[in-house]
Amino acid sequence: MKLKLLIVLVLMFPFVVHFSTTSSFACSCIQPGTAVEEMDRSDFVYSGKVLEITDTKAGSNVQSSADLLEIHFEVSTSWKGANETEALVYTERDSASCGFNFKVDEEYLVYGNVQDGKKSVNLCSKTTLLANAKEDLVALGEGQKPTELVDLGEKADGVEHEHSAAEEHPMAMTITIFAFVVLVIIIFSYAIVKKNSQR
Repeated sequence: MKLKLLIVLVLMFPFVVHFSTTSSFACSCIQPGTAVEEMDRSDFVYSGKVLEITDTKAGSNVQSSADLLEIHFEVSTSWKGANETEALVYTERDSASCGFNFKVDEEYLVYGNVQDGKKSVNLCSKTTLLANAKEDLVALGEGQKPTELVDLGEKADGVEHEHSAAEEHPMAMTITIFAFVVLVIIIFSYAIVKKNSQR
């Protein structure tokens, strides 16, 4: 009976690990300041239209609300840190992990920071639809048109869409393999004990 219970627990373990890697917690934000205050805190501020959204972990067997989406922008006006006509920013997949829900072909006023070498935008920033940013636009004043012409289409298309589960969550895969090995050992040991008891 104990052996059967142990086998059941070992079999359940990988599913528990999978659930823990895909679960998430609600996002908690501090109320943003004024447009000028948030511009001072941000590494870049610009307005632009979303050209494409790329799921950087599409096809992965294990996904999380914290996985990053790559947002390809056409920049129309810059107030800080954005002198190129196109830009790539990253945000978490889900609002539960403070990801901002961008939509293709929509225009936004974007506030963000550089984290780990990537331009990042989250739900806690003052980022909003451009149509809802009239007060911010007045406060920010006249921006500048980007002067550096770039085409990030090829770079965006070149993002690897499929990753193995081992690449995305090596710890989860290690634990799963360990659980499988333990199960094999238990079954093998049980077979030997049963065989010896029949002699």
